Amino acid sequence: MGLRLLEPINPDHPMPFSRCGTLIPRIGDEPLVASAWERFVQDPSLDVAGVRSVVLASWQRSRSEAVDPARHSAPGAASDRIRRLQRQNRDFCDAARPALEGLRDVLQECGTLIMLCDAGGTILRIDGGSGVRSAGEGINLAAGGCWNEEVIGTNAIGTAIATRTPVQIHANEHFCLDVKRWTCAAAPIIDPLSGALLGVVDVSGVKETLHGHTLGLVLAAAKQIEGELARRDGALHERLLTKAIDSFIRYANDYVVLVDARGRVIRANGNAPLALEMHGVNLPKGIGTQLPGLNLALPDIDRTCQRPQWLCPEWLHPVKDHEGTLGTMLVIPLTARQNRPAISLPAAWTPSAESDAFGDIIGQSEILQATKARARRLAPLDLPVLLLGETGAGKELFARALHQASHRSLGPFVAVNCGALSRELLASELFGYVDGAFTGARRGGLPGKFEQAEGGTLFLDEIGEMPLDMQPHLLRVLQDGIVVRLGDTRERRVSVRVIAATNRDMQGEITARRFREDLYHRLCAVTLELPALRDRPGDIDAVVQHLNNKLARKYGCGPKQLDPAVHQALLSYRWPGNIRELQNAFEVMFALCEGDTIDSSQLPPAIASMVNNPLSIPPSKSMAFSAGSLEEMERQAILSAIADSHGNISMAARTLGISRSTLYVKLAGMRDRTANS
Repeated sequence: MGLRLLEPINPDHPMPFSRCGTLIPRIGDEPLVASAWERFVQDPSLDVAGVRSVVLASWQRSRSEAVDPARHSAPGAASDRIRRLQRQNRDFCDAARPALEGLRDVLQECGTLIMLCDAGGTILRIDGGSGVRSAGEGINLAAGGCWNEEVIGTNAIGTAIATRTPVQIHANEHFCLDVKRWTCAAAPIIDPLSGALLGVVDVSGVKETLHGHTLGLVLAAAKQIEGELARRDGALHERLLTKAIDSFIRYANDYVVLVDARGRVIRANGNAPLALEMHGVNLPKGIGTQLPGLNLALPDIDRTCQRPQWLCPEWLHPVKDHEGTLGTMLVIPLTARQNRPAISLPAAWTPSAESDAFGDIIGQSEILQATKARARRLAPLDLPVLLLGETGAGKELFARALHQASHRSLGPFVAVNCGALSRELLASELFGYVDGAFTGARRGGLPGKFEQAEGGTLFLDEIGEMPLDMQPHLLRVLQDGIVVRLGDTRERRVSVRVIAATNRDMQGEITARRFREDLYHRLCAVTLELPALRDRPGDIDAVVQHLNNKLARKYGCGPKQLDPAVHQALLSYRWPGNIRELQNAFEVMFALCEGDTIDSSQLPPAIASMVNNPLSIPPSKSMAFSAGSLEEMERQAILSAIADSHGNISMAARTLGISRSTLYVKLAGMRDRTANS
């Protein structure tokens, strides 16, 4: 006799699951899933109708790992091992704390557990009321419990790790019998630098606590944690670069690779890839990956870490400040030469051929192909390039492709939005500063983006927004290749290719004396004009197909079909926000669609109204005020202006009739009021 569920099945439930792998389960499907599970554990070839594809795939993995469906609980860990894991993941846990506390505040009355797990599915931190914690301990849903699919079968933690996507697993969808009393939602946490899986954030409770918004809360928490990790990494890498920049100059004739305390590649000079190749190691094209066999996260990295054969101890130069070791500089002397079999890094990090650099720019229209062909010809030229195009037309995508197809591709690609920062912040961002340059300056100073982009490419987006009094300083860097940090007199020579971009009429800006003509001619040694999406409507189908497949992978389901009316709407709409607007609109439609076909009910209102009545002008969002205070009316006007300008702060400020700095002040006030409400 096969296994039976602990509770009787209630037949009074409608609505089977969608077969496309819907992210959120439905309570009404429990009887179907219960019956399907009983059939599956007896014979996986039997019909399992009503089971979401993400769940069925997990059941199949669980069975292939020989997980016992009658298992009562997850395996645990001894207290000393738990403490060791928590110490090893201390920085990860610290970065996650604000997000987890935010979840706790929202869910404190819901009878749920909030957990942070490592990449192997072991629970590092758990929070929740005593009642639900006691219930969780019965199945080892506690610190040290390992919830990897390989040992406990289908569950949100393990399935999120296996698929690297957010997932909600409810009641009978779990593979092991005693876990079927629970419901859980989990989202993976990805290293912002390397793309590696770091762990999972999970919310679990008894099955009666299922809520449709739980997965969204968990996903938001995971994104908040990733943002905090990126912020911390950025701060640490700034300190590391500040300390190491002089050494880069000192060892300019040698082969130099800079890695952080976790052994991730942060910077390399132009000679380093060739030198490492001589020693049998292929340097990754992108930053963030770890050199093979070089684990610098171990204690005493300067002399006692376990080193690969090719690495001489004297090549390692630790980089430290008053707070400890920040990373290390690998300096291979010019005379060191050996030939050994090459060790390749994962394919995702091997350098692309020049012809592949533009592969992410989708479309076969004649105008786009001509633009890409011109870009390929410009890429090898070590000259500034000015990209001209509307908002959302793909200027940064082209800038990255130009970088990847150039001889500077192994150097960094650094992007700065000149319209998103105040004058003071933009100056310190671009040129850097020394200790004491201004109130609030970081101790020890900070290299600017020009220094950070050494040997690579600096992308200056919205260059037309740069304040007039800053433009002479940029002109000097372009003319002489010399940077002077704020508060300093020392000149630092830099080798950087500059790619700038704007959606403004630059000749008009010059005539209005808002932009220097000599700087314009320095920036536009060559220009590349990007076509608007409405000028290449034949590419819309290809872009939509690309997005459809990409989102299917992201959400763990098959691609959606398009209702003919929706297809026509996408082709007819003029896309003032270009590719960016199409991407955002299609993802919303995809996420809202619960079946296999996107229909007109999922069209964003702006597109639906334009298509249904193409001769009408849609009412201005800024006039659609709801009843309320003047403060609320101002808030809605600001949000509407930003939405109408597709996130372009400068354009939104002009629409509102205020300066960009005033708009930033108002946005900061809105954030503060939201945080305190």
